[in-house]
Amino acid sequence: MDRKSPFDIMAQLGSLRRYARVLTRNDADVEDLVQDALLRAHERRDSFRKGGDLRLWLMSILHNAFIDAARARRAERQRETAAARLAPQAL
Repeated sequence: MDRKSPFDIMAQLGSLRRYARVLTRNDADVEDLVQDALLRAHERRDSFRKGGDLRLWLMSILHNAFIDAARARRAERQRETAAARLAPQAL
C-alpha cells in the first residue's frame, strides 16, 4: 500500500520554489531561501501539528525566512552607513 507521509516535504518543493521566486524576484536567491526554510522546518518539525496543512506551514516558514533575511540586510546597510560616517575621510 502506497501511503503518503503527512510530512512529505519533497512534494512541496515546487510550490516553495515558486513562492520563493515571487518573494525574491531573483532566481539566484531562490534555492538559498528554500534551503533556509527547509532547514528551519527540519529544526522545528516537532512544532508541526499532526493533521495540519504542511504546505501552509512550510510557506509560512519560507515567508518568515525571507522577512528575516531582508531585515538582516537592511540592518547591515545601516551599520555600514553609520561606520562610513564615523570613519575619517581620506585626503
